[in-house]
Amino acid sequence: MQFGVYIHFPYCLSKCPYCDFASRAEAVIPQQRYTEAVLRELGARAAQFPGREAVSIYFGGGTPSLWDPPQLGRVLREIRSLWSVRTGAEVTLEANPGTTDEERFAAFRELGVNRLSIGVQSFAPAQLVALGRKHSGGDAVRAFETARAAGFRNVSLDLIHGVERQTKELAASDAASAVALGPEHISCYALTLTGLAEEVPMARALRRGELALPDDEVVSDMGDAVRAELAQGGYARYEISNYARRGREAVHNSLYWRGGEYAAAGCGACGFLREGRGGVRFANDRSPERYMERVERAGTGDASSERVSPDEHLRERIFTGLRLAEGIDLATLERDLDLPVRDRYGEVIARIAGEGLGSFDGVYLRLNDRGLDLHSEVSLRFF
Repeated sequence: MQFGVYIHFPYCLSKCPYCDFASRAEAVIPQQRYTEAVLRELGARAAQFPGREAVSIYFGGGTPSLWDPPQLGRVLREIRSLWSVRTGAEVTLEANPGTTDEERFAAFRELGVNRLSIGVQSFAPAQLVALGRKHSGGDAVRAFETARAAGFRNVSLDLIHGVERQTKELAASDAASAVALGPEHISCYALTLTGLAEEVPMARALRRGELALPDDEVVSDMGDAVRAELAQGGYARYEISNYARRGREAVHNSLYWRGGEYAAAGCGACGFLREGRGGVRFANDRSPERYMERVERAGTGDASSERVSPDEHLRERIFTGLRLAEGIDLATLERDLDLPVRDRYGEVIARIAGEGLGSFDGVYLRLNDRGLDLHSEVSLRFF
């Protein structure tokens, strides 16, 4: 089973109106105190996950490119002292256009970060305004070029479609602009505002009728147009919203989708520990101040933890595994969880294949593009 380490940095220059992540806009970031809290928590997490070898390290946020490189370097050194880290392990840092320069990117590269994920979202001025983003399309291009100049040979760009007043043509244009830059990986998400916390501004505006988004059919057409541009550019869809050049699929996120373990530290970070055929999931406090206080008092930032039964873990493995174009190896899953998956769900599997949503060869269950687009609906059939 693969193992990764996730570190959350909650601070941003501004809070995006669609963001439901644990993030906070702060003019002054408590760099030293936050780093000390993460370092202390990592020591406690290492005791929970002894003897693991990390295949990936991921700095998410927030805007972790705002973390002072010397402080982030302390965190990376601590991870490497607590766990074995596989040679060539993927080390990702999320960055926003406009928050970095070549010197800063080069410093992160020197510390061992070897992959950047840049939150472009759109290159079009109207879409960036609708998303509440502070950067311009030009800033996004400069961020990518700066990453290349700093030596990064593995860069991912994030895009969002389904924004207010966006058309299929505009969504396709964003995808084409990303392809033209030539990153190794592109993530393309449909804007989702349902089920978010009450305080997320765009979700609140949608509930009040103050915001009108394209309907589902239009968003689906946008997705088709985006996929066509990416396919033409040589990017293969390996997950519902993720596309990559061959061999450049995200190691860390793939670990989540395949049911791997991950230690987590930082405000709002979530981790998963396998225990027997189930496991334990923990989530840290989403308030930076309370998180730091918890760690200073108790060693971890836990705000909640729950036991995951074998049946619950099976459902999660099916739900996340079907996100991947490679599908799920049901024979391996049966051995791992000691559960008769194919016998239990034979009718559901046959129905998925019969309706043209995917294929089953006796071992692998895979969804096709249509099935991936209807992933949630298809997955719920197992529950």
